Amino acid sequence: MDYITPSIWAKHKVAMNKVNKEEIIGLNWWARERVRGFMTGLHKSPDFGFSLDFAQHRAYVPGDAPKFIDWTVLARQDKYLTKQFEAESNLRAYFLLDSSASMYGSVGSKWSYAVRQIALSAALLSKQRDALGLMDIREGEEVLFEAKNTDDALEQLLFHLANRCELSIGNGSMAGAAERLLSQIPPRSEVIVLTDVYHENLEGFTKQLGALVDAGHFVKLVLMISLKEELDVQFYGGSFVADSETGEKTMLSLKDTEGLPEFIQGQIQVVKEQSALYGIKYTVLYVEDNPLHSFRKIIAS
Repeated sequence: MDYITPSIWAKHKVAMNKVNKEEIIGLNWWARERVRGFMTGLHKSPDFGFSLDFAQHRAYVPGDAPKFIDWTVLARQDKYLTKQFEAESNLRAYFLLDSSASMYGSVGSKWSYAVRQIALSAALLSKQRDALGLMDIREGEEVLFEAKNTDDALEQLLFHLANRCELSIGNGSMAGAAERLLSQIPPRSEVIVLTDVYHENLEGFTKQLGALVDAGHFVKLVLMISLKEELDVQFYGGSFVADSETGEKTMLSLKDTEGLPEFIQGQIQVVKEQSALYGIKYTVLYVEDNPLHSFRKIIAS
């Protein structure tokens, strides 16, 4: 069974469970309500990415957090000094959103889950007075929204996504999009990639993300996984499926699907190894989890 075909798991007989246009437009209110409590107790410029820059040293005093001690100075000069930081005022976060066929599942759409993460991020960044941008990728089409922090810009972004909720046919080149993003975004931006494991050349894709890191950007790779659809071997067993790339239809037996969880875990392992190699932060989200719980994982990664 060839699991490399990114869209082979689009289940043919089940209607798509996706957010509709009205729900996406309403995500702004939904996200702001949930982020309101999330911000309680946070520093005015929390570590969404690298929004804190080193400013100077000062003498260590009891009660200072050990993580801010400059251990290099201690080793060389036998002095306890604490690092002080200043907030960077213009954090820019760009989402690279995979809108290809494999992101639209039959039970829990990875794409709609990713859109909710974008909405939550927009609400948090708005409170921080930082900017949010988006590059949306599907076959034959690539849409870039420059990073801005205005209500009108967010409304336009959500309106665009509301018109993307129909099932995508085919798959865009995420590696190519990352390469083009490199030449189009301002220096020291944060790039959050929302995709799944169905890439024929994960090594090439992560290498291109590594080029963003080398250029001074902070990159987070977020993999969207469905526990029910992709890690439960019985879900597709006995189902009639269609490959949305080729249109080829086939009936899958339970034996056919037994290798899917192993394939998924193998792809995650590739991402783990490649991310360590190129200095990329990565995390795995399960679409069955509470969206706010997953949002915390993105912030913490």
